[in-house]
Amino acid sequence: MAEHAGAIAAEAIRELPAKLSLPLVGDTLSFLRDPAGLLQKRAQELGPVFRISVLGKPTACFVGAEAFSILLDDRNVGRAGANPPHVEELFNPEAVPFLDGEAHRRRKRLLMQAVTPAALEGYLPILAQVIDRYAEKWSKLGTFAWVPELNAMGFAIAASLFVGADPSRDDPQIEREFSAFADGLLSLPIRLPGTKFSRALEARDRLLLRIERALDEHEKRPGSNVLSRLFAARDGAEKLSRHELRIETFHFFGAYAAVIGGLSFLASCLGRDRDARERAREEALREIPAGKPDLASIRRLGYLDRVCKESRRVAPVLPITFFGKVKRECNFHGIRIPAGHQAVGCIGATLLDEGTWPDAHRFDPDRWQNATDEQKRAWIPHGGGLHAEGHRCAGEALATLMLQMFAVRMLQRFDWTFPEGQDFSPTKGKIFATPAGGLRVRISLLSA
Repeated sequence: MAEHAGAIAAEAIRELPAKLSLPLVGDTLSFLRDPAGLLQKRAQELGPVFRISVLGKPTACFVGAEAFSILLDDRNVGRAGANPPHVEELFNPEAVPFLDGEAHRRRKRLLMQAVTPAALEGYLPILAQVIDRYAEKWSKLGTFAWVPELNAMGFAIAASLFVGADPSRDDPQIEREFSAFADGLLSLPIRLPGTKFSRALEARDRLLLRIERALDEHEKRPGSNVLSRLFAARDGAEKLSRHELRIETFHFFGAYAAVIGGLSFLASCLGRDRDARERAREEALREIPAGKPDLASIRRLGYLDRVCKESRRVAPVLPITFFGKVKRECNFHGIRIPAGHQAVGCIGATLLDEGTWPDAHRFDPDRWQNATDEQKRAWIPHGGGLHAEGHRCAGEALATLMLQMFAVRMLQRFDWTFPEGQDFSPTKGKIFATPAGGLRVRISLLSA
């Protein structure tokens, strides 16, 4: 088990295992080129805790539910000032992932009010309107690349939910700006005109101006979207200041990009597994025979829930959590984890760990019918720990609803097939993975 510094470990103390790396540069270039691939390879070579060097800092990496327990304990790992400076600059160092203690807990309690069951119910019409609009278009395109279309649909939904955009219209500027922003996260922080990092900062500033306009509009005319819920959130006498609303609306946008990757892998898994697709379709048609689903009917879809959970496990979108910093020396089965090291959870390597998931690369929704406690704790596509007060993603319930609603609307009226010979594996060198081949697809209306 994981032990803190005061515990007595049964094993002889060893240092964090690591591979030789380049002087000064360390593992930085390999990490930026393919973070998921590097961390999965190191986990296979070195075990559930190991060290890499990123941007000049020794970094303790954690794989699996037991190792993650060290990272999730706030007594062991802090978040404030722990991430690479360029990442905190892009998001804002006062965003909720970078806070500790009561400041973090207060912010989290307020943010969670935007994802209550009543709030989620209110978002369903927006989701249905945008998904149906895109699906109708897709059914007339013949064979096309689905990933760019899913990206456009996802940001149309995000714009409607987070800044009150019209769900009947697209907003390609927001999509372009967030693409430039995301490219900056895995770039070298070089402040020269035309570099990825400089373009990311420029895109961030334009997006913040858009958020400012939305804040002005919502103060005058509240709606039924996420931003309105955040405006109304109260924790006793506490509420989010305008500064906090601006920061967290931008953070929600940035985090939401991972949902789009989740949509593409869900579509891929269902399209390539005919049995799973037909079982999910039969359940959706049986439980939601007509009209648009409400939250209660969606939550009756037990098999679809397993499908959505398994698609996020077998095809991880995010390679890592945000970084932390080890506050006190820890011990993991005799391996010393020094205070002062950076710390990061390896999401992809945990979700594909053969020791936790037999035949880990196989899409098998039914594995969740008899999941072990360890497997439940190791399902960390949105981070681990507690929703209400821990560092698990505040928007997980909204992300899950988005995947389920997309699947329901597509399964009720459409079928889709993929041409042979394309690459379904995750993209490399991207902070938010999608199928590398772009997901060439043909979508057709179901016969009456």
